[in-house]
Amino acid sequence: MNTSSDSLPCDIVILPEETISAEAMRLSDNLKQHGTYFTLKDGEYYPHASLYMTQLKVSDLDRVCEILADIASKTPSLAMNAREYHQEAGYIDVEYERFTLVDELQMTVVNAINPIRDGMREKDKARLLTSTGLEHDNVERYGYRSIGELFAPHLTLTRFTQNEPISTGSLPNLNTFSGKFVKLGLFEMGDNGTCVRKIAEFKLGTVI
Repeated sequence: MNTSSDSLPCDIVILPEETISAEAMRLSDNLKQHGTYFTLKDGEYYPHASLYMTQLKVSDLDRVCEILADIASKTPSLAMNAREYHQEAGYIDVEYERFTLVDELQMTVVNAINPIRDGMREKDKARLLTSTGLEHDNVERYGYRSIGELFAPHLTLTRFTQNEPISTGSLPNLNTFSGKFVKLGLFEMGDNGTCVRKIAEFKLGTVI
């Protein structure tokens, strides 16, 4: 059984350069007018793109950090192209194009961390009971659904309390959010997929 004292829901993520992060926080703050569950803020709700949401023992965090530091040292920064504003289940995301390097980074992280994960996050336990097909296979094998073919790299701006999409016509041009993702990070997760506490971050290696 997972408890808050010995096990944490964690998110292994890539972190954008400062210009993208600042724009994401600014837009997230502007979206408060629609009624939201959270606002991106440095040090509170960190802008990020998730690679692997998983459950980890506190006693394993040092080992996980060593693994991620090694992966980061061998991985160049990622030039990410924003492709659309995606809205589903109340969330509004900047969704990015997939390409070989980001796909390979996800699988490198997953294959390295999956053997030492501490079971599943509570949400994934519930998904295992209701999911089908590839989603079910991923949850059963990795404890996380959005892997491989189901991977959709994105930066979540916020989640609306009314669970309804908004018009995106007045939102910034998507090019605002295209650019480099420059760090690999390990965070404790909060509600709504948020990264609420930074455990560690590692600068990605050679610049593309």
